[in-house]
Amino acid sequence: MSNKKKFHCIFPVGQNVHLIKDVGMIPFMLHKEGYYDSSISFYENESDLPYLLSDVKGLKYKRISKIFKNEDYNIFIFLLCNFWKLDIVMMFHPSFKKLLLANLFHFLSFGALKFYFKLDIDESVFDTDFSQNIKNNIKKMLFRRVDLITVETSKINKFLNEKTYIKSKLLPNGFKSEEMKSLPTEKENLFITVGRIGSYSKDTETLLRAIQNLELLDWKFLIIGSIEEDFKTKIDEFFSENPKLTTSVFFLGSISDRKKLNEYYKKSKVFVLSSRYESFGLVIVEALSQGNFIVSTDLIPSREIADSAGYGKFYPIEDDVSLRCILQDIIHQKYLLPSPQSIENYANENYNWSVIVTKLYNMLEKNNLS
Repeated sequence: MSNKKKFHCIFPVGQNVHLIKDVGMIPFMLHKEGYYDSSISFYENESDLPYLLSDVKGLKYKRISKIFKNEDYNIFIFLLCNFWKLDIVMMFHPSFKKLLLANLFHFLSFGALKFYFKLDIDESVFDTDFSQNIKNNIKKMLFRRVDLITVETSKINKFLNEKTYIKSKLLPNGFKSEEMKSLPTEKENLFITVGRIGSYSKDTETLLRAIQNLELLDWKFLIIGSIEEDFKTKIDEFFSENPKLTTSVFFLGSISDRKKLNEYYKKSKVFVLSSRYESFGLVIVEALSQGNFIVSTDLIPSREIADSAGYGKFYPIEDDVSLRCILQDIIHQKYLLPSPQSIENYANENYNWSVIVTKLYNMLEKNNLS
């Protein structure tokens, strides 16, 4: 029987795809690196989570029963039945009720059960009310008893620590390195984007407006991700108005096979992000890990990840003209892209999940979780 501490991630609404995002990768990599005996809980049946047998093999799964409509009540029942078997519980988005639960089970376990909250927040936090009132004073007290709180970007981390009652630590997201063939010496003239196509947050409309006015020459554009139903007619209209682009712009749909998706990243030179907002943008570090240069809306995580190393260009949100100009300059080689190998090395040194979870483990242990 393992003597390692039991690390458990609770994320009731999780689906298979969440296992290869931060939700699943943090507990999995903590297990893989030998730090903890890790497990995770969703509402989903284990049979509907194929990544458990492939991408996160070794991560244990324990289903949360969906007894109530409110997930906080279901978390309460789950913890009531299991808290004495766990050492560290990880949760996301610390609502008032989740904070109450953390404080309650910290008390019931006589301080033995520790709680780690990953905030996963975007720039909207700057508009949040942190003024002194009864509710915020109670939340301040509840936050004090949480063992570790992390946030993904340094600007937001600084804001929280200097301007609010939340005392967080910086921990970015990462990517999982794969034992696959190295990057090609010469990549193809491909732009790529990956996300929920047609969703408000991803702002695919701005991307299409930029593309339709591009002189693509021998470049092609790969658009990957599930397509919102009401956006399919807009795609039809796009090709109806721009028939010549049918041979250079391709909607490939959702690709669940990670190896296949990584092959598209490997071939591509430039990753384009058109989002209106992102809490971090896992796709950015995934793209960097495959040697992609980044063209993104001017968001805090995009800047922090790619700008300091000179691996990105940025444009204002919803500004298709500025996006088109950047892409056109790349096509016409007015801007020379860094080598894919230098981009890949930067990603490995800073955003490999192995590096990230080592930092997390050290944070947890320094918070007296031993």
